[in-house]
Amino acid sequence: MQQRPQDLSELQLDYYRNVSSDLAHRRLVESAYVPRQSGKAFHLPKHHVVRITCCDGPQVCDFNAFAQDDPAEYFWSGRTRTLYGSHLKVGQRLWGTEPKMRPMLTFIADTVKKAKLPHNATSHDLLYSRCSERRVELRTGKRHQPNCNDNLKRALREIGFSDEHVHDAFNIFMTTGCDDQHRLFYIEPEARKGDFVELYSEIDLVCSISCCPGASSGGIAHGLLIETFEQAQRHDWELLR
Repeated sequence: MQQRPQDLSELQLDYYRNVSSDLAHRRLVESAYVPRQSGKAFHLPKHHVVRITCCDGPQVCDFNAFAQDDPAEYFWSGRTRTLYGSHLKVGQRLWGTEPKMRPMLTFIADTVKKAKLPHNATSHDLLYSRCSERRVELRTGKRHQPNCNDNLKRALREIGFSDEHVHDAFNIFMTTGCDDQHRLFYIEPEARKGDFVELYSEIDLVCSISCCPGASSGGIAHGLLIETFEQAQRHDWELLR
């Protein structure tokens, strides 16, 4: 089968496997605990790794990313979904918006154990939009409830980004599917305490996350641990081209 443009070569896959396994040569740049029902924004330079850990228990993480020098270039969930499908897995990438439409991050590690679930439901969702105050009100009738849209806005404001840059997320750890009536659904995350994912930055980025306070996290919100790493021993970047 001919390799598709969005698919990684064996050399590239070997490169990312080396990055994810070469823990001895990593240098921790930043570590931050993000409390339940809150958010966090952070810088992620090119060739760095971010690890997101369910340190307290199952928790959905809404993830946004922007080019550091131009926030109009941001993670495009719709385009990424058309390239790979409804859920992301290791060896696939998060793509940015036009006109550049370039890889922003590569998914390099995932410890979540996947079960065979009804309607092929699985983890790391690209289907759902971020929850918002209005969405929660429509679903529950309650107003002014915690939500990912507000969490992401507050996090970005703290580093000088305006609200308009918040966009639909990569829903890390969210377990979703599509039923026989073509309706989307979510269930309690498959992730368990201690599970993590790692993303590798292909360009200089600003990232923001929300600890989703909604039912998609199983009804009990937890905090998340965010760690960023630099590879102290540089690998061969040329393999990425």
